[in-house]
Amino acid sequence: MKGARYTGVPDAALGELLDGTLAGIASEIDALHLPCLQAVVLGGGYGRGEGGVLHTPVGSRLYNDLDFFVFTRDADPRTAARIGETLKQLSARREKDLGIAVDFGPAKNISSLKNVASTLMFQELRRGWVPVWGEADLENWIPPLSPARIPRSEAVRLLLNRGMGLIFAGEYLKENRNDPDFIVRNMNKAVLGGGDALLLASGLYRWRGMDRVEAFAGFVRSEGLPADWAALYERAFHWKLEPEIILPPDPLKAWRGCRRFYLACVCRCAGVPAEASSGDVSRGLHRAAQGERSVKNLLRWLVRARGVRPLAAMFDPPVVSVLGRLYAELVCSENCVTASPRLLALWRLFN
Repeated sequence: MKGARYTGVPDAALGELLDGTLAGIASEIDALHLPCLQAVVLGGGYGRGEGGVLHTPVGSRLYNDLDFFVFTRDADPRTAARIGETLKQLSARREKDLGIAVDFGPAKNISSLKNVASTLMFQELRRGWVPVWGEADLENWIPPLSPARIPRSEAVRLLLNRGMGLIFAGEYLKENRNDPDFIVRNMNKAVLGGGDALLLASGLYRWRGMDRVEAFAGFVRSEGLPADWAALYERAFHWKLEPEIILPPDPLKAWRGCRRFYLACVCRCAGVPAEASSGDVSRGLHRAAQGERSVKNLLRWLVRARGVRPLAAMFDPPVVSVLGRLYAELVCSENCVTASPRLLALWRLFN
């Protein structure tokens, strides 16, 4: 949509680039005449107006992925899958032109959106998106939830994904891989994820990034947490808006600092003291999941993980058990660790 704000810091050239890109994608979709397709919108950072701007010697570039959400009306599963596959074919050329990933999510019927309304992803989408094709009415399609009503498992899911990224960054450091972008990006995302999870678990999450920076600083003060936590979180947020692909002078020391912050956030979300044992963290996460236990969770674990869990955790959301395992592996050493094959497998199944 021409004139939309895509980036967290103003950049007219990137705004024009994305205006043209979205118009081109809309024309291509229009020519496909896809049955049951109702709308395509841009979400993610650029859809919320908080996308990253990468400054280079030859000018500004896009940094984050373009995340498109696809909505259908009365599409059966086969039709929805066909729409998804067709739209994915539009990605390759755009990715080559833009130098970033272009992702079309799976097509979702409007009538089914109530089933995903409790997720952080769709609540954020409801509050920040750009129309691309068709007629979208997300404010009415997605029932609103206040931050205090977002399920605790969404904080756990966020911690799980950001913790895996932190482990992978550590693996890159340990193996001396020359990929500063991956390493620095995942360290900053671990800090943001830890802070966001604390805000979610406390019912203090805010939909806009700068509002979260302010809310997190207030949370740190009110809880008597280390003062440098607020500064660490704010730096990570500003890095997200204007990323710098440079390793810190002592990368391992920086990684360890992110690790300590992240592990402390897991402990607080579990309701246990910092540096708690992995058993105490698992039990704390289990207690926090009390309102979300179900037979469906049991069946998902049995069918997909092909194994059993401790009796007390059988009905917990799967991400609760996987985060407990991740914490146990990450807390064991201040040095970089390698994720076990079982942890990797479970993360891929349930993230």
